[in-house]
Amino acid sequence: MPGPEAVLEGKVAVITGAASGLGEAMAERAVVEGMRVVLVDVETAALDSVAERLTGAGGKVWAMEADVSDRSAVAALAGRVEAEVGDTWLLANNAGVGSSAPLHLLTHEQWEFVLGVNLWGVIHGLAAFLPKMVDRDAGYVVNTASMAGLMTCPNLGPYVASKHAVVGLSEVLYRDLQAVGSRVGVSVLCPGGVVTKIMSAERNWPTRLGPAPSTLPGHYPDFPERKQPREVAAQVFDAIAAGQFWILTHPWQYADAIHARFDGAVAARNPDDTTLDPVVKTMRDRRSSRPRGATRESQIDHDHLRGG
Repeated sequence: MPGPEAVLEGKVAVITGAASGLGEAMAERAVVEGMRVVLVDVETAALDSVAERLTGAGGKVWAMEADVSDRSAVAALAGRVEAEVGDTWLLANNAGVGSSAPLHLLTHEQWEFVLGVNLWGVIHGLAAFLPKMVDRDAGYVVNTASMAGLMTCPNLGPYVASKHAVVGLSEVLYRDLQAVGSRVGVSVLCPGGVVTKIMSAERNWPTRLGPAPSTLPGHYPDFPERKQPREVAAQVFDAIAAGQFWILTHPWQYADAIHARFDGAVAARNPDDTTLDPVVKTMRDRRSSRPRGATRESQIDHDHLRGG
């Protein structure tokens, strides 16, 4: 299991969703650590821009376009990385999207879009890269989930379902690798409020799913605890050095709601405000206290849950 003795210089990092946000910040930190970095995304122009910037800063960087929801594309990516760059040591399954609407109004295509990237993207990444990492008995996996993988939020059914699944499969992976004595490490990243472009994730809506749907409006909640992607990237690399499974960006902010949720489950209590995401609750209460006629905020303020 990687720990403080792990040396990252010269090792290969594969980071999905690397054209912006957390993925870009993790790639930037990997370059600082002297790693050979493979940037993966579907946004070609943004991907090339990040690659050019990091290369200009002295990084050894490869930009590879791939849709993580496509199993064959991720399998081809793994082969290309091995052939052109080398053996993968760090796999960061970070690509993420969202789509918001009440559950009864969601389309099948919205489910397919979100689960395809957020869940199947992680599964495809693990299937393509993990077996050889285990064979080499070396490496590290970071799966990006969300605080939405530990609690729920209205109007985010596919997102919440996908992130709960990523948390669960990551914990199972940790246990499975420990059971066979593997030195491959695992962390699950559960971001709270982080400044990313997840609110505009449907800019990458695939044409194979038809026209992009209308979704609930939203904006980034204005609260002081939100973090910049570079801060979270630092947490990720600290966790890799320590061999730490859980990476929560805002544990103090969410602890009471997380405890209340699981205590409530044991006691068979129905969900209530004590188990609701505290930022969502604050924004809802702020809206309800406004005088009539005041400008209404978004029906849902959920960008703080997002990690992609």
